[in-house]
Amino acid sequence: MLKGKSKMKLPKELIRYGIVGTTTNVSGYLIFVFFTTVLNLSPVLTVSIFYPFFLILAFYFNKNWSFRHKGDISKSVVKYLIAYLGCYILNVGALKLFYEYLGYSHLIVQAVAICVLALILFMTQKYWVFNMQGLSISREQPS
Repeated sequence: MLKGKSKMKLPKELIRYGIVGTTTNVSGYLIFVFFTTVLNLSPVLTVSIFYPFFLILAFYFNKNWSFRHKGDISKSVVKYLIAYLGCYILNVGALKLFYEYLGYSHLIVQAVAICVLALILFMTQKYWVFNMQGLSISREQPS
């Protein structure tokens, strides 16, 4: 058995990103469920309507809290929009393929898409969107 520090510590950025992501994605998923099952709106239309709202909300909290980015906001906004546009396209593509063409439940497809895209977006934000000079910007306070 290893002595000393054998537990792997999760980076604080990942924990904060997880909190932001869980909060926005759970609320977004509940809205998705309501609009697609109760109001019978198309899954793709529902994602398209609410995606911009959650994109803005997530940007604000990820920039200011998750990654504590102090760099140029205009550059980070452009990169963020590119990253989220790519993930929006993947999300809609997954819904079209797995729900519309293959017949899987749109609720399951969207839940899986949220989890997969969250991982992609974490890596994208950490190493590209909120990154300066090849280093992730983290304003961690010493423990």
